Amino acid sequence: MNFSILKQIMIMRKKSLYALVFLFGIALSSQLFINLYQNPRVEKLQAEWMKLREQEGRGALLIDRETLYRNGIVDLNKFNERVYPKNQFARYIGELYELGAKNSLEIASITYKPLLKKDEKAALNKDDKFLSYALSLTVSGKYPQLKKFIYDLGSNGNIQVINAISMVAANSPTATVVQLQLQMTSYFNVEAR
Repeated sequence: MNFSILKQIMIMRKKSLYALVFLFGIALSSQLFINLYQNPRVEKLQAEWMKLREQEGRGALLIDRETLYRNGIVDLNKFNERVYPKNQFARYIGELYELGAKNSLEIASITYKPLLKKDEKAALNKDDKFLSYALSLTVSGKYPQLKKFIYDLGSNGNIQVINAISMVAANSPTATVVQLQLQMTSYFNVEAR
């Protein structure tokens, strides 16, 4: 290819050539920005982040015994505040009915009995300050309301554990009512507050 032909093409296509040079300049400056500024900055920030993560991980291990003890006492007090006294059992049952009404559910029945320990005739262990009750709860309503009811049980005041859940839908294919059977264990503080 002759240089004069190339020169004529450049003269005829000045606008295209300027656009090409402009795009090349943008690409070159972008690449220089990424390689000279952005990549080192990202590497520096990643190194700082990893250092902070490492310090945070070691910090949990470096808590002194006194702080660990104080944190444990605070957590234990929070737990004890959530456990109702034994004389509040009727209040707890009332809260279950209120929770059902709040979620537009019908509570068909609640049965309860103290849990018996293997070697005892009563549910109370003399060394333990908690009394546990086994509760069976039958609730009827629509499925979304039942889901909300179970969620609300977790945020309810007393400490309780859901041991088993069973659901039975109505016999009719068009019915939206579901019957929920809950087996729960609820704990009560024997010591007076």
